[in-house]
Amino acid sequence: MENKVLSRYVNELASRVNGVVEESFGVLVLKVQATYIIEALTGAKSFPDVPCDFLHDLCGVDSGDHIEVVYQLSSLHGPQLMRVKATMDRENPVIDSVTRIWEGANYLEREAYDMFGIKFKGHPNLKRIYMWDDFEGYPLRKDYVTEPIEVRNVVRTRIEGE
Repeated sequence: MENKVLSRYVNELASRVNGVVEESFGVLVLKVQATYIIEALTGAKSFPDVPCDFLHDLCGVDSGDHIEVVYQLSSLHGPQLMRVKATMDRENPVIDSVTRIWEGANYLEREAYDMFGIKFKGHPNLKRIYMWDDFEGYPLRKDYVTEPIEVRNVVRTRIEGE
């Protein structure tokens, strides 16, 4: 890792939030439980000299046995990059909203809610953004069931009158 200062701060933060630090393709990855996400992101945003103060992406991940929210951070003041992964229970994926830290997280959290069913506590307007309101399920979860291609072809054939 080129930036030893950032590495030191991330490791210190990891010890405060019971996290684990890894490196992936030259980017530090801090893995935490969902309950520590506000403390982890606030800490990363306020690193002295090397703040990771810009949230440029947030997404959900279905890892099979658990759900994650991944926060991609960078800096408005330097070249540092950092990723924070928050792990939560698959059956009840709930995590604090980070819209009070970054207003730009609003639509990103709505997308993660819509596609993965992740509930962001404290979100100002958590509702579906892509799917219609009465849509059932979360299409990017691994347990989401779609019809096989044969069923879709039969339905299409009946509609088209073939």
